[in-house]
Amino acid sequence: MDKVYNIMSAMRGNMNRVMLKAKAKVNLSLDVTGIREDGYHEMKMINHSIELDDVLTFEACDEGIILTSNENTIPLDERNLVIKAACKLQSQFDVKQGVKIHLEKRIPAQAGLAGGSSDAAATLRGLNTLWQLGLSQSELLAIGVAIGADVPYCLVGGTALVEGIGEKITPLKNLRKMAVLVVKPDIDIATPWAFKKLDGSTIAKHPDIAAIITLLEDDDYDGLKANLGNVFEAIAFADYPEIEAIKKEMLEQGALAAIMTGSGSTVIGYYRDQQLAEKSWQQFKEKYPMCFLSKIAESEGENDVG
Repeated sequence: MDKVYNIMSAMRGNMNRVMLKAKAKVNLSLDVTGIREDGYHEMKMINHSIELDDVLTFEACDEGIILTSNENTIPLDERNLVIKAACKLQSQFDVKQGVKIHLEKRIPAQAGLAGGSSDAAATLRGLNTLWQLGLSQSELLAIGVAIGADVPYCLVGGTALVEGIGEKITPLKNLRKMAVLVVKPDIDIATPWAFKKLDGSTIAKHPDIAAIITLLEDDDYDGLKANLGNVFEAIAFADYPEIEAIKKEMLEQGALAAIMTGSGSTVIGYYRDQQLAEKSWQQFKEKYPMCFLSKIAESEGENDVG
């Protein structure tokens, strides 16, 4: 965790410009185990990254923090975690220099893919280099958890067990390079709504996280379908049956396993066979414009744009 990742290659010798990728996060399994006295939920998740990403460019300027984007539906002020992360670094370390940030948005918003958190993590890493702060990975993690629960994981990436409010990260054996189908219906689920619904219900079945870790260690991918679990599925499926229908259709089309990620509404399908994945992708994209065929990513070190 104390490793300081080298992203100088992304700068190509230009000390005034950094360019990074921010990869989408997927929950292989997700459990909510309780609520703390401060109101935060205790989580237990297995996360991994996929090769669906946003791209952020950081350019030094004399003063201020300016965010632009190709996507006109996202906020460009303090509501955006990119601005929140940049302001936190600038204030905490009394940085006088400003920055112009351009966000090339590719990860769908309100989709359970942690696009905003991944953007914030890339911002912490990018500005750590641009402003030459010299912060270690553990220091970035401590800052990240104050910005958002998914930010610490997005700083690390790869396949990992994530616990607490997102601050406890244990790297796991990486998933094989399987094809990953990402389908987001025209349904936006706000995380606060999902947690409120969950708090008002009884969780009928908690996913067996320990069993999934064992399956990963043993490369027993045949057991994934029966063991994957997300406690938000029951909540989302009840109000939005279309999400459940997508999951069932993926399995019928030959997916090794399928699961809704985060609080929804995106469904992830895992395919051993690339041709089968491509066939399924062709079928889904006729109905769902936000349909992506991706693959398993490894660590956040791959986020660099060289």
